[in-house]
Amino acid sequence: MPAKTYFLLYIGALIAISTLKSYEPLLIVLALLLIMSGKSVLSIARRSFILVALFSLFITLSYSFTLYLRDESFWHYFVTVNLRSFDMIFLTLLFTSRVNIYEAVAFSKDLSFLLVLSVSKIMNMQRSFADYTDALKSRTLRKPSRQQIYGYLGSAIAGFLDKNIREGKENFEAMKSRGFHV
Repeated sequence: MPAKTYFLLYIGALIAISTLKSYEPLLIVLALLLIMSGKSVLSIARRSFILVALFSLFITLSYSFTLYLRDESFWHYFVTVNLRSFDMIFLTLLFTSRVNIYEAVAFSKDLSFLLVLSVSKIMNMQRSFADYTDALKSRTLRKPSRQQIYGYLGSAIAGFLDKNIREGKENFEAMKSRGFHV
């Protein structure tokens, strides 16, 4: 099957998963995804769990806490939202591990351009993170203290924000010059 067909099936599956309102069908979807992943099940499941844990930490825990304070049931919401997120992330990681994403979006010049732009942005951020980590290592002779780590994190976050705002403006101008009017 061509990559374009897999891409369309992937988009359809994401939409279908996002419409599920109860955790029972989401468990069935998860079982199917686990079967489809084969030998890579543990690797994909671990990465999915980490990403869902980050999402849950910031989004679902705060909303669940709000529901708890109102004396409303929050378990169904908590399980359903996190299971839906896990299914969608697992599906995305499975899709990207099996299908060449560049071939999948080759049918659209605009999607191909946006994909290349996104990947280059990710690579720039990875390089910046490596630069910040190298800077921390080169400026400390012994294991950094908690205060030094917090200072590093603060400067790294400020640097990321500054760099992303600057590059975002440049990317916006580049997209406008190529015919993307956002």
